[in-house]
Amino acid sequence: MRYLFTSRQSKQLDDHAINIIGFPGLVLMEKAAMTLVSVIMEREEQDSGILIVCGSGNNGGDGLAAARMLHQHGFRTAVVLVGDPEKMTPDARKQLALAAACDVPVQSEEAVASPVFSVLVDSLFGVGLSRDIGGVYEKVIKDINASGKKIYAVDIPSGINGDDGRVMNVAVRADVTVTFGVNKLGLVLYPGCQYAGEVIIGDIGYPRSSYEAVEDPVFYFEPEDLPALLPERAPDGHKGSFGHVAVIGGSRKMSGAALLSAKAAYASGAGLVMICSAKANRDLLLTGCPEALFEAYDTGEEEPDFMALDRVLSFADTVVLGPGLGREKLAEQITAYVLKNCNKPIILDGDALVLCSREELKEQSSVILTPHPREFSALFHQEISYIKEHLGEAVRKFAEDTGCILVGKDARTIVGDGSRQYVNVSGNSGMGTGGSGDVLTGIIAGFAAQGKPLFEAASAGVYVHGLAGDYYTKTYSPYSLTASALIDSLKNIL
Repeated sequence: MRYLFTSRQSKQLDDHAINIIGFPGLVLMEKAAMTLVSVIMEREEQDSGILIVCGSGNNGGDGLAAARMLHQHGFRTAVVLVGDPEKMTPDARKQLALAAACDVPVQSEEAVASPVFSVLVDSLFGVGLSRDIGGVYEKVIKDINASGKKIYAVDIPSGINGDDGRVMNVAVRADVTVTFGVNKLGLVLYPGCQYAGEVIIGDIGYPRSSYEAVEDPVFYFEPEDLPALLPERAPDGHKGSFGHVAVIGGSRKMSGAALLSAKAAYASGAGLVMICSAKANRDLLLTGCPEALFEAYDTGEEEPDFMALDRVLSFADTVVLGPGLGREKLAEQITAYVLKNCNKPIILDGDALVLCSREELKEQSSVILTPHPREFSALFHQEISYIKEHLGEAVRKFAEDTGCILVGKDARTIVGDGSRQYVNVSGNSGMGTGGSGDVLTGIIAGFAAQGKPLFEAASAGVYVHGLAGDYYTKTYSPYSLTASALIDSLKNIL
């Protein structure tokens, strides 16, 4: 597991290390520069010609220190100073003086396009940028991007918002970003991750206590975390001890969604899965998943079979509600009855997200919601564009308000419970295909039924779902990825 810091949290880390622990800011700046220099020296030739484009803040100070070190190691290095020198921070001004004392050449902004330099280092702005870029900075960034040269970014590409990955009018498109201490949220979220290139996280000596002093960090998983994320499997376990999942979904017109959720729950380790669907779907569903149990939620009339629903709720350890359920009156009645009478964890997906109300959700104690941006927009009463640009904040606010766990699905899915947040970095564009979300719901349900706490089940489920998509595309292609292929790939991941 690795943490992701916002600009505020990055400042908290710095402030604690400097003001509480007592690290001089210049020491941290020197170590940041050493980290950057070691990366560049491993990858570039001495005669490449390296031009470091520096701003007036501490990010520029990092670049100036790196220029001095590269120059002293025999690299053909120069700097460009952008902005008002009178506004330089004290540490950046000190680094400028040191660079001058060591005879580091200073070039004009036109040097960005000079063939003398084949490598550019962006050291204009750090993670604290909070306003759109204009003026001379905009021109320099456009020149950097148009140069066709190898580009390194210091801490974050200049112009990328450190909190949400937005482009602040213009941004540097880096080949490599060397960030310090911990990864940044803006380097992981879209579109920031598309500007960052390869991200290298450098240790510059922040003490453990400084990391621990940062409030509410976001986190993500890496492949080595997977064994610890999965539910434990007792060697003497059986189908009763590995949890029961009930999938309530599938209208007469759309049975496939419930089928995919059921198969994914089995593929994730659930002991037994029951599908509760329209009576007309029985043969089709049991042919598609002969391991499943079946219960009809209707009597052939236009009202639910409440006794059947009670049997389903009694059977389940975890309930999936909504895949392909439809939005007719029958589906409304089923959704309202389950929300009122179920005392087990519920995962709301698909049509159930449209049929429930925020007031009903506040009455539940154990609910996971899995909306895509359009569904989340309706739940949150905000435009889709707002949801996509501010997904983390929207997830936090909704979870805080309702007490639910929310899985905000997007290119970077975010899971939140109001205090904790997980950002998913697995998966690919091939997963934007029909039924993919139903598979995710089934995986989460399978993990929850086996005893994983709900936030952990949701986070692990999202990660495993993405890993299955990544496994498939390594062999085939994102163009041909289907929901059924995701389920089949789970065996290679788990």
